[in-house]
Amino acid sequence: MLSKPDSGWSTVSIGEFEAEAGYLVDIPFDWLNACLLGLKKQIPITLFIDEEGSEEYIVSYYDVTHIIIDRGEQPQYITYRSIDFMDITKAVIEDIKLYFEDWVRWSPYEDTEKDWNKRRTTLKELILETESALAKEAERCNKRL
Repeated sequence: MLSKPDSGWSTVSIGEFEAEAGYLVDIPFDWLNACLLGLKKQIPITLFIDEEGSEEYIVSYYDVTHIIIDRGEQPQYITYRSIDFMDITKAVIEDIKLYFEDWVRWSPYEDTEKDWNKRRTTLKELILETESALAKEAERCNKRL
């Protein structure tokens, strides 16, 4: 779902949808917090992508995921009925863990070892908390992840 971050950008891919997420949104923290809140409160997860000139929203709840693409003219919509909010959360967690150190250094506003150490610790904690919430929700819904 998320490519390896490169110079403040990461490609987001879901099915046929693809967008370039920029550093103006703190993807690892904003997205994990959105997933965690959705899981804990059983509300839709909304993930925001800023492409500097266009915006996309991934809205996912139980058995459906909607993508709203706003690139200046008439918004476009994509719906996936086989991708749910637990699938989205699992993919976000896996991709952030896969490129963990790159996500630690994602933010252009933090550029010292002290900043990165704080970010590294906080991100690890957020991943663990989100994984725990995901496991509980999957168990509640009898879903294998």
